[in-house]
Amino acid sequence: MSTRRSSRTADHGFTLIETLIVISIMGILVPSLALAFMVIVRTTPGSEVRIDDARSTRGLATWLSHDTTSAPRFEPMTDQGGIDTSPTVNPCNGQGDNILHLQWTEDGFNERTYVSSFRFVVSGGEGRIVRYTCSRTGSGAFSPGQATNLTSGLSPTAVPLITLKPVGRSSGDPVESVDVLLTALSGQQVLVETGSRNPSEFFPT
Repeated sequence: MSTRRSSRTADHGFTLIETLIVISIMGILVPSLALAFMVIVRTTPGSEVRIDDARSTRGLATWLSHDTTSAPRFEPMTDQGGIDTSPTVNPCNGQGDNILHLQWTEDGFNERTYVSSFRFVVSGGEGRIVRYTCSRTGSGAFSPGQATNLTSGLSPTAVPLITLKPVGRSSGDPVESVDVLLTALSGQQVLVETGSRNPSEFFPT
């Protein structure tokens, strides 16, 4: 009988004094932890900003790689197509400033010329890259441009920087790769790299 009584007394919960001690300790620790958390949040970019930065690179890298594979590596552009970074070229009637214009011709039942224009558009206090595409048969007029938003959350004052890297050391050599430097609203910069992988027989001799 004595063993049963001792086990019952040991099974009691917290006493009032123990509960008050725990509450007092928590009252001291919680404000300190909350202050440390606020300092960390204020000194590092928010998760939404980082997600927007990731989206800016993902959409651009996908389509830039696709288009540079299709377009010849000529710079400046020739009749067969190529690469043009001049701000005035705009056959697809896209908004914003041209940062990279890619053009190529495919032979089939009808010879068709395709254009993919990457343009920097500023709206709503932020910049974004929009991919405009259009095409034409023979020497006819280009079709109305189709727009695809590739980025979000870019700095409206920092136009994406395009770097065309030639195969050799001369600036007149065919372009080997294209680099795009993006600046996000957070101020972080991200470099997107890609290259043209056309077969050599596609190029003129």
